[in-house]
Amino acid sequence: MKIGDTTSDIKEALNAGVWAVGVIVGSSEMGLSEEEQQIAIEKTARIFKEIGAHYTIRTMEELPALLEKINERLEQGIEIA
Repeated sequence: MKIGDTTSDIKEALNAGVWAVGVIVGSSEMGLSEEEQQIAIEKTARIFKEIGAHYTIRTMEELPALLEKINERLEQGIEIA
């Protein structure tokens, strides 16, 4: 699994054949209004998904729940999509 906040991070994960997880909210959004931040979040999520991210999370706080979800998939024999 590779977790990152850039499209390069996602591409590296895909090239390595591991789960790609894009973290959407980062320090680059500091200073934006709530509306601007929401637009940036939605755009970033769309970009990550378009380039092949398996999952996106808004912040690292969501990572433990995502890891549980991925572990459940692996236990069911579901490999990287």
